[in-house]
Amino acid sequence: MAEPSSPRALRPLSGIELYSSTRHSRGLYRCVVFSARYLHPAPPGAILAALGRLVAAQPMLRVGILGEDTDSAHFSHVPEVDLRRHLETRTLPAGAGYDAGVSGVHAWCHDQLWPDIATRPPWRVIVVRPETNIPGEEPFEDVVFAFHHSLMDGTSAKKFQEQFAAALNDVSSDSDPSPVLQFPDPPVLPEAQEDVIPYTNSTLFMGRLVWNEYAPAFLKAAKPAIWSGEPIDFALPHRARVRAVDISAAVVASMVAQSRSHSASVTSLIQALCLASMARRIPAEDAPAFTASTPFNMRPYMSATANPAVRDSFRVCISETAHEFPAAAVDALRKPDADLDALIWHHAKQVKDELRTRAGTLPADDPINLLRFILDWASHWSKKNDQPRDGSWEISSLGAMRNDSPGQYRISRVLFTNSIMVTGQPFSVSVASAPSGALTAGISWNAGVVSEELMEGLAEDLLAYTTRLHETGSFTA
Repeated sequence: MAEPSSPRALRPLSGIELYSSTRHSRGLYRCVVFSARYLHPAPPGAILAALGRLVAAQPMLRVGILGEDTDSAHFSHVPEVDLRRHLETRTLPAGAGYDAGVSGVHAWCHDQLWPDIATRPPWRVIVVRPETNIPGEEPFEDVVFAFHHSLMDGTSAKKFQEQFAAALNDVSSDSDPSPVLQFPDPPVLPEAQEDVIPYTNSTLFMGRLVWNEYAPAFLKAAKPAIWSGEPIDFALPHRARVRAVDISAAVVASMVAQSRSHSASVTSLIQALCLASMARRIPAEDAPAFTASTPFNMRPYMSATANPAVRDSFRVCISETAHEFPAAAVDALRKPDADLDALIWHHAKQVKDELRTRAGTLPADDPINLLRFILDWASHWSKKNDQPRDGSWEISSLGAMRNDSPGQYRISRVLFTNSIMVTGQPFSVSVASAPSGALTAGISWNAGVVSEELMEGLAEDLLAYTTRLHETGSFTA
C-alpha cells in the first residue's frame, strides 16, 4: 500500500490568522462558538445534506493548518471531508435547566483543542436536543457551530447559521446523502486580510509604536492602573465558564429606540452597562479604572481588487478599538447619589462616538495590519506569562441575523460566545440577535481569572438594567 502523501500547502496564514493559530497551538485560545435554536427539528439526513452544501460552498470549511505552531503556518488542502468526524448529536434534560445545558456545551467546546489539524478541518457541529418535548413549546433543537479562529470570524459564524437555515429549508426531508465529501482540487481561498484592505500607516502612528516598544521605561509615562482580573498564568487550568443572558425582543426594541434617542447604539449601551456593573461591584481599591475593547467588521474596507468569487466567503476580517474609562469616570459611577441614568447614557454615547471616529479613520493606522511583522510568535506569547492583562473586558456584537429563509426551520434564539482569552481580557460579552429580535449576551471567562460571583452579578445587572429601561424608561426606577 502506498504511503499517504503529505497535505498540500495552500496560502500562508496572515498576521491575524497566525495570531490565532499560534495561540491555539499553545492552548491559549481554542475556538469561537455560535449556536442557533431551530424550531421544528430536522431529520439526520437533512442535517447532513445541508451541512454538506455549506462545506462544498465554503473553502474555509475544507482546509487544515500546516505547521500551526510555527511562524510560517499554511492552510492545507483536505481532499476528503468525512462529516461524521465533524458532526455529533447530544441530548440534555428538558425544562428549566436546558438553556444552561446549551451554555455548558459552549463551555465544553471552548476547552477542546483541535486534533489532526493539518488533515482535519478544525470545526465541529453539535446538534443538541431536549430528551423530551417541553410541554407548551414547539419542538426545537440547537445547532452548535464551533471553529478555529484562524478559519473565520464571528461574522462568518453568523453567516454559517443563516446559510445552514437556508440549506435546511431547501433540501429534501428524506435526504440520504453520503457523509464523505471529495474535493480533489484545492480550493481558492479568501485572500489574507492585509492583501485586500488598503492599509496605510502614518509617521506619527509608527513613531508611537516604536517609542512604546523600544524607549527606556524611565522615559515613558506609567500606564494608568486598571482592573484586569488575575494576571496571565499559563499554568492555570483551562476551565471555560459561560453564562447566557436572554433579553426579549420587546426589551431589545426599547434598547434600540432609547439608544437612538441618546445618540448611542445597542453595542455602546452594553459597554456602558458593563462599566456601570463592574464599577459598582468591584471596590475602588481593586479597580481604579477600566479599559474595554470592541471588535468590528472590516469587510466594508475591502478593496475592489478582492476576488469576487470568494469575497463573501467565510474568512477572518476584523479589527478592534479600545475605550478608556479613567478613575474620575469610574468614581462618579460609585457615588451613592450618582445619576446612573445620565452617566450610563453619557458613556454609551462616548463609546458610540469613539467607534464612529475610528471607523472614519480606517484603514489607516490599524495595529492589526502590523501583526504580520511579528517574526517570533513563541517569544511574543512567552513574554506575557505572569504579566497583568492589557484590558478589562471585550464586547463583541454581531447584530441581528437576517430573516430571508422562509420555511419550517426557523431560528428563535442564538448564542455567541468567545473563547477563553488566556493572554487577553479576563472576560468577554458576545452579543447577537435572532431574526425574531430576541438578543442573547454570552458571557465567557476562565474559572480562577474572575470570580463566579462577579460574572453572575454582571449577568443579573445586564438583565435588570435592560428590563427596567423597557418597563420604566430608566435603568434605576
